[in-house]
Amino acid sequence: MSTTVRPTLRVKPPRPTGIQKLITSGSRAERSRHLILTVLNPALARQFLRQLCRGGWLVDANQSWDDTAGHCALSLGITFAGLQKLELDERLLDVLRAKAPAFAQGAWARASDELGDIGASAPANWEPSFGPASAHLLLILHANDDTALTAAQEQLVQLAGDQAFASPWVIHDGLHLAPEPVGRRVHFGMLDGLSQPAILPEPPGPVGLPNAMRNSHRLGEFVLGYDNDDQANPWRLAAERPAASRVLAAEQSRVLADFFKNGSFAAFRKMAQDEAGFRRFVRQQAETLQGQHTLTQAEAFIRAKLLGRWDDGRVVQATDTMSGGPSGPDATADFDFAHDPAGLGCPFGAHIRRMNPRDDPVVPIRRRPILRRGMPYGEPYNEKVCKKDDPGRGLLGLFFCASLEHQFEHLVGQWANDTPMGPNNRGNARDPLIGHNDPARHVYDIPLSDTTALALRGMTPFVTTKGTLYTFFPSLSAIQQLADR
Repeated sequence: MSTTVRPTLRVKPPRPTGIQKLITSGSRAERSRHLILTVLNPALARQFLRQLCRGGWLVDANQSWDDTAGHCALSLGITFAGLQKLELDERLLDVLRAKAPAFAQGAWARASDELGDIGASAPANWEPSFGPASAHLLLILHANDDTALTAAQEQLVQLAGDQAFASPWVIHDGLHLAPEPVGRRVHFGMLDGLSQPAILPEPPGPVGLPNAMRNSHRLGEFVLGYDNDDQANPWRLAAERPAASRVLAAEQSRVLADFFKNGSFAAFRKMAQDEAGFRRFVRQQAETLQGQHTLTQAEAFIRAKLLGRWDDGRVVQATDTMSGGPSGPDATADFDFAHDPAGLGCPFGAHIRRMNPRDDPVVPIRRRPILRRGMPYGEPYNEKVCKKDDPGRGLLGLFFCASLEHQFEHLVGQWANDTPMGPNNRGNARDPLIGHNDPARHVYDIPLSDTTALALRGMTPFVTTKGTLYTFFPSLSAIQQLADR
C-alpha cells in the first residue's frame, strides 16, 4: 500500500498583531453590508484575497477604522467549506477538524441539535444563501450610507473578476435604528451594545479578575493562540522544549499554530424578530396586572422582567416596583447577580441573566463570554404601517469566540433553550426573547417573594432563525498565507 508524502508546510510567522479590527472593536458606522460568496475558481479567489491584502481593505486591530485606501473597511470570514474550496493545506484542515469540530461540521449540520433551531427555524427553512455547499466567504462592509456601501461592493466585484465567484453576490444589509451610537436601540425597543465583555491586556496579569472588572476576560476567550480565563491555550500546538528527535515535528506544530494565532471563530446568524407578537404578548400580560397601576407601567414592568433591564438600561432590582420603576443605581455594565440570589430582581429566566450570568452563585464556574458585533435589519416597527406587506425586521448577529462549541453553542443551545438555572421559582420557559417556547407547555416565572411567583403563560417564539454560518476570521497574515498558498 502506497503512502502519500506531504511536502514540508511553510508558513510565514504572524505579524505582532494581525487581528481583524471587527473582532476587538466593533464598527460605529450606521450601516453594514454582509456579502456571502460562492467560490467557483480557487486560484482566482486566492488572487482576490491577495488584492484585498495589498489594497488596504483589511484593518488591523491597532489601526483606525478610517485607515484604508479610500474605501470602506472590510472584514473577512471563511467557512470550513470555503477553506476547502480555497485549497487550504490538509494538515491545517485536520487541526480544525480535531480542535473545532463545530466549525468543521458547519451550522447547518448542528443547528437543530445544538442551537434549538426547530420548526420554522430549522435549517431546511433557512434562506438559500446559508446553504452549506454554497456559503464560502463572508465579506462585511461598514459605512454611514448606502452609496458608500454600493461603491465599495462595485470595487470588490471588479477585483474579483468574472470567474472567481458565483454571481450575483448575496446581500444582507444592516441598519442601525438611530444615527448616533449613544442610546441606539434594537428591535423590541431595547438598548443596544450594553455590557460588552472587556478584553484584558496582553500579556495576562495575575490570576483572578478584580471585582471592579467583573465582565473582563482574557484575550484567549475570543482570539486563538492566547491564554483564556482558565489559563489554558488549546491552540498552542508546539512543545515548548522538544526533544532533539522531535524538533522537526515541533517545528511543524509551531508553523500550524502560527497560522491560527490571532484568528477568531464567529457565528453569523440572521434572526427575524416578531415585534408585533412580542408587543401583543406584553400587552396581554400587562392587562392582567392592571389595578392601581397603569397599563404603561405594567407593560414596562413585564418588559423589564423578560429582558432583565428597564427601558433605560438599568438592571432590575429586588426593590423595584411596578409603579415606581427602577430604583437601583444607574449600572448598565459593572454589576453582578450575587446580591440577587433568589431572582427577586432579575429573574433567572431573564435574557441577560441567561446570556451573561457573571458571578451568579447558581451557575457553574465556567463562563461563556462572546463578543457581539451585529446590527439590526429592517425599519423600526410601526403598528399603523406594518399591517400588510411588512418586509420584516430582525438582527444580523455576529458573535465572536474562541470556541463555537463551548461558548456560542452552549449559550444558545443550553442556557437559552433549556430550563433556567436556579431554585424552584425559575419556571420552565426558554429564553423569553430568543428561545423556542411552546405556549402550551412553557411557563415564565417572575419571583415576587421567596415562595411566590407571577406565572406568564402563552409565550410563543418571538425570533425565527433565517440562517447561520460558522466562520473563521483569520489574522491578516493568515489571509496573506492563504492567498499565496
